[in-house]
Amino acid sequence: MIEESIENEKMLRDEIKQLNAELKEVNEKLQKSESFKSHFISNITNEIINPFTSIIGIAKNIMQLNHKQIGQIHSMANLIYNEAFDLDFQLKNIFEAAKIEAGETEIEAGSIDIRELIANVLERFRFKAEKKSLYFDFPTQDLYQTRFVSDSNKLQTIISNLISNAIKFSTEKNKIVIRHKIEDNILTVNISNTGIALSGDDIKVMFDRFSKLDNNINSLNQGHGLGLSVVGAYVEILEGQITIESANGINTVSLSLPELQGYDADFQAGDTEFFDNEIELF
Repeated sequence: MIEESIENEKMLRDEIKQLNAELKEVNEKLQKSESFKSHFISNITNEIINPFTSIIGIAKNIMQLNHKQIGQIHSMANLIYNEAFDLDFQLKNIFEAAKIEAGETEIEAGSIDIRELIANVLERFRFKAEKKSLYFDFPTQDLYQTRFVSDSNKLQTIISNLISNAIKFSTEKNKIVIRHKIEDNILTVNISNTGIALSGDDIKVMFDRFSKLDNNINSLNQGHGLGLSVVGAYVEILEGQITIESANGINTVSLSLPELQGYDADFQAGDTEFFDNEIELF
């Protein structure tokens, strides 16, 4: 009887110890969350105000040009487009993150042409790559099966953020290699760039919305890591996996997603809302 009582007391102490450890972990997460929110609000304010200030300033300069300076309009319009593109991209990520935090994210599945989806993303980011003399190495022919049932908006959001970061953290005059394949109902996308090396500790927290790397590696918008936190959340929602390897100056992101089951595979998912407001200026 005494031995049984001692054993029960030991089990109770172990359970309390485990509970305390879990409570400590939750508390640390909450503290990180509060820190993240405070940092997020501060940076988001800058990321919205700065592009608007630039756009207004450039537009004002255009209005003040005389007839002999008309030739400068094209370069100024390119600057406006660049600032507007970044602002639009950042705002879309903010909206996506807000839906995730509010628990309002739902899966909208359909049959997607994966090669076309990736090609569309690359085309939209091509001018950003060209500013750094980068080029995309992506097959122009359908070497594999390309139709895949998934959530088009979420998948394009994921690819867009990964391409954006690959451009941002590539050294100039290099290439970004993109490969994809569908095998056994699994989509695999690999994106490699040459640039800033990642440490093992950095890689562990890149997709954690409660963490921020000091060197801004995980940041779509400098400093708050919003882009890749959205990627991490969407990969989890789609029950996929994402990994990163960094060796010899080459960083490779590997995305793996299972085909969504129980959805209408005949529904053809079109272009997503992520860039619906994009206007072709030239």
